[in-house]
Amino acid sequence: MFDNVHQFYREAEKFGKVLDAFIQNYGLTNSVIADHICYKCSSSDVFENIRRIFENDSKWIYQTIISGRRIAIIRTKQSLKTSVGNISLVELSDQKPNGNQSDGFDHIEIYPISKTYEELVSDLKSQGLDVNEIVRPHHTTHDIKREDGFIIRLTRESLAEKIKQEQM
Repeated sequence: MFDNVHQFYREAEKFGKVLDAFIQNYGLTNSVIADHICYKCSSSDVFENIRRIFENDSKWIYQTIISGRRIAIIRTKQSLKTSVGNISLVELSDQKPNGNQSDGFDHIEIYPISKTYEELVSDLKSQGLDVNEIVRPHHTTHDIKREDGFIIRLTRESLAEKIKQEQM
C-alpha cells in the first residue's frame, strides 16, 4: 500500500521502464503516446485509501461505475516520465464483483499518433507479438500481455478525451 503519491509514482516507474523497453524494441518512438497507467485494488478499503492520497494531489478526479465496480480516473499533479510522453492520468479500479483481483499495476494504455489504430495493431502482429482484441461494452482494446501479467494496452484515443465526449 502507498502512504503518499510519491510512493505510488516510485513504484510506477518500474512500469514506465517496461513501456520504454517495449517502445524501443518494437520501433514505436514517434508513433504512439502514453495515455494512462492503471492500478487495480484487492478491496474497497484499498481503493478508498489510494483514492484518498490523490485527493489533495490531483487536478481532478472523475469516478464512475463500470462493470459493477468503481473506477476513478485521476488527473495527477505529478507524472510518470516515459519515452512517449508523461503519464499524469491514473485509472484506479476497485475490486471486481467476483473478488478475483489483487493489488497491483495492471496496464499502461497507449494510442497511435502517426498511423491509424489498425496499422498499429497490424504492425505489432507482424513483428510476432500476440496482440489480443478485448471487447468490452465500454471500451474495445488490443492487449499485449507480458509473462509477468502486466499489459501494454492499445487504445484508439485518450481516456480523458473519451470521458469529455461522453459527458458533453
